[in-house]
Amino acid sequence: MADGAASMLVSKACKCFCSDELVANKGESRAEFDALAELSHPLPRASAADLLAYSTDMGQPLRGSPVRQGDVWFLRSEATAEKVRVCLYVNGISVEHNKQEVKACLSPFILVRNCKFQDSSASNQLSSLKIFKVFFFTRSLCYFFAVQADDDAEAEQERQSWVLDIARCVQLVTQSLFPPFSISIEPVQSSAVTSRRLMAGYVLYHSDEDISTVLYGELSPHSRDGEMARLAFYENEQCTKMALEIWLAVGSNCFEKVGVNCTCFCINGHDFSARTISERKLWLRAISNMKVKLQNNAPAPTRQDLVHYREAIEEQIRTLECSLEGRAPVDALLQRTTSKSGSEPVRPSAVWAKNTSRSGSPLPSERSRADDVVPPTPATMQSLGHSAGSSLQGISDATPIASPTPTE
Repeated sequence: MADGAASMLVSKACKCFCSDELVANKGESRAEFDALAELSHPLPRASAADLLAYSTDMGQPLRGSPVRQGDVWFLRSEATAEKVRVCLYVNGISVEHNKQEVKACLSPFILVRNCKFQDSSASNQLSSLKIFKVFFFTRSLCYFFAVQADDDAEAEQERQSWVLDIARCVQLVTQSLFPPFSISIEPVQSSAVTSRRLMAGYVLYHSDEDISTVLYGELSPHSRDGEMARLAFYENEQCTKMALEIWLAVGSNCFEKVGVNCTCFCINGHDFSARTISERKLWLRAISNMKVKLQNNAPAPTRQDLVHYREAIEEQIRTLECSLEGRAPVDALLQRTTSKSGSEPVRPSAVWAKNTSRSGSPLPSERSRADDVVPPTPATMQSLGHSAGSSLQGISDATPIASPTPTE
């Protein structure tokens, strides 16, 4: 009897993926359709060896010659700044002061933003400086730089130029790690677990302090048996091994990281980076729409509902088509690596409405005492950074740059 039931379900799955008969059948029951997603056995877990991963260690070699260099101010406190020589490379940045040079390799998980003194009327000798920060937010390290000119407009233009150039290099590093792909809305015919797919595509996942992992993400709506939507992350577009699962409820915390041309976003404390700004917006919009449906207690979507949802996403893809695709493939600007364990699987995690995240709050606090700043060492820029929770008290984020159109 059990064998007969299994054969009937396998037959239904085959018809689902191999013919249009069930699609044309308007009277298909919801229970019959929901059962299709439960046909396959749980997917095996992806091991570290299965995953494409890159090192985000700050000490990696910088590539080629500087794409830009110049003298700027480095802020050690609200009242102390030193003139330094900054060289920007395609994958990193170096700072030279008193014949000592420190370097830092860039990663996808960096924010670049304008800053300002909180009290502009204060008699601060540095108040005329135009400040910007480079924030390695997954490391809780923040670097404050500033420019100065006789003319205020000229200083603002110089700051804007530095910020955009650094953000552009972060983008190049990010896009160099992605394999060629296009956002997909169609299930994988050989994988029944993808039958309820709304959209899928590659993202970068901050899986460890020094590791960025390339995962194939997939958004699926809530089913008849649950009140949560699902984000599944596979080892690649074949979707045969599971690396991570995040369950989305009404209270799930999903937001973008605010920075100039930043492609990073956070879901329940897990940090991701899309290939482009448009792809980040597409992911967050689709997730937001699912949360709205959950909030309104919408029934689990039928097959026809899924068709409509996919058509809506496809329309967004067509609208953003010119900005979705990344730059032409280039060699990865970071070094290949594996997880620290080398053999331990990346275990799937169910992240619920309440935030049970690894990293905690979305953006660490940036308050500090000047005494916390450590003198520079020749080996790394980490010692130059203000740790999150020990940043500069009198400096806050300024309004994001508005004049240039965000670049992809």
